[in-house]
Amino acid sequence: MSEKPSDGGECMKKVIVEVIGPNPPCYRCMELKENVDAVAKKLSADGIEVEIKRLDIISREIIRKYGLLLPPALAVNGIVKTMGWVPGKGDVETVLREAMK
Repeated sequence: MSEKPSDGGECMKKVIVEVIGPNPPCYRCMELKENVDAVAKKLSADGIEVEIKRLDIISREIIRKYGLLLPPALAVNGIVKTMGWVPGKGDVETVLREAMK
């Protein structure tokens, strides 16, 4: 988590979310990305910026960083939080809010 000044001079909290899966994405990876997008929109109203990245699970960089993963995987601020299943919007929101602590 990082904080940066927003336009109003306040500190806006930021979370970096990585949705990791095959390229092109499978339907489960697309569903996870949609859930993350919906939660990001909701959290932006609370002053939390969510930066979303979609990463290829078989890239050398991802394998070096995280090891072998089961798609879809969700990493928050560089830590894998879920893999092998699609967390619902409520689960994604819980994971992201816990990352803000």
